[in-house]
Amino acid sequence: MLGFLSLVVMALVMAQVVEAESGVTLGMAIAVYTKACAKNTGGNSRVFTTEASNVSSVTVTSNEIAAVTMVTGKTFHEVQADIDTVIRTETAEGRRNNISYTHRVEMKFAKPSTELNIFRDSLADASPCGIMAIVQDGNGECWMVGYNEADTTNRALYLAQDDTTSGALPSDEEGNTISVALETTSGYVDIPFDDTLKASIIGDSATFITYA
Repeated sequence: MLGFLSLVVMALVMAQVVEAESGVTLGMAIAVYTKACAKNTGGNSRVFTTEASNVSSVTVTSNEIAAVTMVTGKTFHEVQADIDTVIRTETAEGRRNNISYTHRVEMKFAKPSTELNIFRDSLADASPCGIMAIVQDGNGECWMVGYNEADTTNRALYLAQDDTTSGALPSDEEGNTISVALETTSGYVDIPFDDTLKASIIGDSATFITYA
């Protein structure tokens, strides 16, 4: 038994030496996950967007967004996409110590109009410097997309799709519909809002949002 303990101690010491000499930090332990016995609803109900430069700072506490500070006079704006067309996806790529995520927010609008053109043009104008989005899902959770603690707003979303189709027949379900998608890539997953901010977003009282 003493010999075994000695080997364990030696292994720990050697690991610390390797970490110190190489500058490589050993990975943290895999977290415990306890399944919540609760209803799960797919889809999303609301989207809010803003230019990344409008966000002064984001405070993350215990892996949740606890505060959002905007540049004076700037806010997120609500985007009323067609119901049941908003999709938020995170797609992981890579392996071992090189994992990245493609973040994407998709939404559809009907019908084409001057007002919708103005919105589309504003996305195209904001795309070079980045866009941030808040998505409220079917479970009442709210997610910040286009921000992470390492890159902050430097890997914000950009306009990846802006397509229009008239359709051929009056009965075409996708006729006169515009499909918009925002996308980016980072090494981190989307961050949810804490209960306090989530309640303010859902309750239309968040001071950093202009509601429709």
